[in-house]
Amino acid sequence: FVFHGGSGSDLKDIRQSLEYGVIKMNIDTDTQWSYWSGIRDFESKYRDYLQTQIGNPEGEAKPNKKYYDPRACLRAAEESTVKRLEQCFKDLKCTDVCGLEPAGTPENVLGPRRGGLPA
Repeated sequence: FVFHGGSGSDLKDIRQSLEYGVIKMNIDTDTQWSYWSGIRDFESKYRDYLQTQIGNPEGEAKPNKKYYDPRACLRAAEESTVKRLEQCFKDLKCTDVCGLEPAGTPENVLGPRRGGLPA
């Protein structure tokens, strides 16, 4: 069975659906929202660094490239989505199955060599 429209469902309903034999739940809306939330939160956190190429709260001559590099906000979106997916996996009772190891900690795609933001 497939749980169509599972995004936003109450945990009680998700768990009950598993008892009925659901083996797949559609969570596209949840993952879209989590991706958007990562971008939105990044913009909110670094708003003062995203207004100009040079000049921010740390100084008029300070560059902002590491903040407006699109990879930085996309990485925040990916991290937000990973957190949401981990919650979905827990809700669906599909963690620590099939002998899979726990996921490692993601690293910043820009890296320290390229002036990446702290993770």
